Amino acid sequence: MSFTFNGREYNMDDWLREAVSLVELLAKNLKLLDPLPSDTDLTDAEEKEIQSQINAMLILPPFAILDFWSAFAAHHLGQLATSLRNLSRTTQPRAFSTLIQVLSLLPDPKTEPYFRKFIQSPQYADLPTIVADGFVQGIQWKRPSGPGQICGLIIHFLFWGNSTKGDDGKASIDADVRTKLAEKLGSLIGTPQFEQLPQIQRVDIERLHGILKCIQGMPEDHYLRSTRSYLEGQVDDCGRTSCDEEAVLICSKCKSVKYCGKKCQTWHWKNGHKLRCFQVAY
Repeated sequence: MSFTFNGREYNMDDWLREAVSLVELLAKNLKLLDPLPSDTDLTDAEEKEIQSQINAMLILPPFAILDFWSAFAAHHLGQLATSLRNLSRTTQPRAFSTLIQVLSLLPDPKTEPYFRKFIQSPQYADLPTIVADGFVQGIQWKRPSGPGQICGLIIHFLFWGNSTKGDDGKASIDADVRTKLAEKLGSLIGTPQFEQLPQIQRVDIERLHGILKCIQGMPEDHYLRSTRSYLEGQVDDCGRTSCDEEAVLICSKCKSVKYCGKKCQTWHWKNGHKLRCFQVAY
């Protein structure tokens, strides 16, 4: 299989090298490798370069987009979390908003094991509250993301994160931030600005608003625990999705995919995992 991107034809091996190279370029442009000095924001030119690269990804075939974000998730999510913690929302709003935009573009944790592993890591348990509070305080919407995608990201944090890490033990986001978030969503829904959003964005905004109400009305973290248990049951046990056998092996490199045996592991390697097998950097 081959495809053309930016006027160049790629086979799968060439694309793997190119995807990793593009991921490193995005990380560099996001200042993950060389963090911004305190109180220094992205310049107009720097922000334009990042947005140009992100939007260029949209012309890739769907599988190649997944390859790109999989490589980014494996290599740079830890650095992104560190940057988000250190950035000032008042003096560095562009950089802060851009990093949340990137998070919102990652594939569903149900199908993206590196992102799922990141959300579930105790090392990054503070990130859901940081992102949700950023939404409450106000961030700059950047296409192809938007308020609906950010709400989808927050839903992922709620469903896959450790619900005991919030300050009231009911969700991965602190209680006061959840309250303010619900109020902001409630005031947004039904406004002319809300009605102008694409339907898919409106759906996730309303969905998050409903989830926050459920969390508030349920005892302890019962709602999120039961939801997470259901979602974990939907994750394919064996990397070969057509296999229903119990997984007893794990990929020795990425440690993110399990297999029932060598036969399925070999099949999966030849049918996609080769392009998404990375040593996790966090």
